[in-house]
Amino acid sequence: MQAKNILGFIILILNIAGLGFVFYMVASSLIARFFPKEEQEAEQVPEAKPRREEVVIDEDIIPDDEDLLKDMDLSDLDNLNLDDFE
Repeated sequence: MQAKNILGFIILILNIAGLGFVFYMVASSLIARFFPKEEQEAEQVPEAKPRREEVVIDEDIIPDDEDLLKDMDLSDLDNLNLDDFE
């Protein structure tokens, strides 16, 4: 009975701590949103983004699907025992 009471007390304390953390996070996000600091307003100026280099895809490198099937050797699959995969 004593162990059950101790375990219940520990669970109760952890739940209260979790709720306190949630309230802290909500309060800090609301304070940051409605009362911004002067330093944060200066950081909100958008900076020039570096330009990306354009990617050129060479269509000749990618083989057709039909060519891949022609190159496959399917004779090894004849001896395959599918009972091994169960």
